[in-house]
Amino acid sequence: MTNQNTETSNPATAELQAIDGRIWSVPDQFIDAMREGLQAYAVHQNVQEAIITGTGAAALADDVKVHDLEPYLPNRRRARGTMATAYVAPFAQYATAYAEPGAAVFVDAEHMAATAVLDLGTKETPGHTDHRAKLQPSKTAPYTALLAINGRLQSQQALAEFIEDWGALARLQFFNADGEISNGKALAAVRRITIENLRKVDSEEQQLSANRTAFESVKASSQEPIPTTIYYTCKPYADLEERTFVLRISIITGDKAPSLVLRIQNLEAHVEEMGKELAKLVQTAISGAMPVLLGSYSKAQ
Repeated sequence: MTNQNTETSNPATAELQAIDGRIWSVPDQFIDAMREGLQAYAVHQNVQEAIITGTGAAALADDVKVHDLEPYLPNRRRARGTMATAYVAPFAQYATAYAEPGAAVFVDAEHMAATAVLDLGTKETPGHTDHRAKLQPSKTAPYTALLAINGRLQSQQALAEFIEDWGALARLQFFNADGEISNGKALAAVRRITIENLRKVDSEEQQLSANRTAFESVKASSQEPIPTTIYYTCKPYADLEERTFVLRISIITGDKAPSLVLRIQNLEAHVEEMGKELAKLVQTAISGAMPVLLGSYSKAQ
């Protein structure tokens, strides 16, 4: 304790003046703690005012953190999270059970997916949009194998094994210009292909000119009729109906051994139709509980 005329080199101590006119010497740590406490209280008041008034913004110091106490509450403030499934029925069951006012389902037909935004809210009371249900159907094994082989060079052995392996899980039908070919004959034709290389030269000699023309042709044949198209029928996704894909067969004769290529005709059209079928399935399963829209939804920051 010193006289009030006494000067001090510490500016922090000079700020605390007692009523009796005397100045007390207080440690800097105590003053810093008081300032932090007042600052924290001011932050708390600002946050409370922002919440009550609905402004949603408050001026805070850089070194002050806001802590969420929700983990210590008896219950969460609101539901949030993402439920994911590959099947329409559980997707619709969860979405209808937890849908809040304004909820909607968005079906992305191009990517064969659907998302239910359960807390989308309304124009007057928009939600946080972080409680969702996600539907992502899984491709069946026969459809996955079909997409894997589409447009790729295959040896005779590889294509024959593909026909044998998936003939039991997918219905295969073989055709050429003369009509349908039995599975056994088609398989035998694929396993045994003969490549014939024919060359023809025309030569013409004139008194003042000469003309020579060469024609070369390559022909693939087999003892059995070679199929030119394959009808491949399977369920592309678990909840979708069976679908028939028409595959065109091409024989590449450039190498020592022939290669074969299967290409799906109008694959893009199939994808579009399957997307529309998925949207109808979701709409039927939802049963009018919320709107079902074609498209996707993303939350803006």
